[in-house]
Amino acid sequence: QCTTFDKGTQWGKGKKSCRTITFDEFKAAVGELARKRFKEKTGEEAEGEVFRMIEGKKPVIKGVTVRAVASPTVSRLTDTTKFTGSHKERFDESGRGKGKAGRVDMVDTSGYVAGYKHHGSYEKKVTK
Repeated sequence: QCTTFDKGTQWGKGKKSCRTITFDEFKAAVGELARKRFKEKTGEEAEGEVFRMIEGKKPVIKGVTVRAVASPTVSRLTDTTKFTGSHKERFDESGRGKGKAGRVDMVDTSGYVAGYKHHGSYEKKVTK
């Protein structure tokens, strides 16, 4: 019998991060698990049994929430139109986040002071 612990240790063998594996690593891991699951069969027969079991099936992710539960409290707390102060600056008019531009004060290094209204007009005068 293969336990969840067996599967977890098999995927993590020799890997520092077991988020991704190659197809060859997958086949080797399935082969070792097959030998443990079908002890009465030889190595190749056990692998054949497991590959027949999974043939034509899609990967399944168990225990994942399909969609977040919509509740009045969650919708109120995540409504960006009700944000005030500096939090309001992190989102554009449509409610999408601005990313880093919304979290960090971007420094204007153009040489003009903040209240100057004719920014960029000097170049137009000089080039005429």
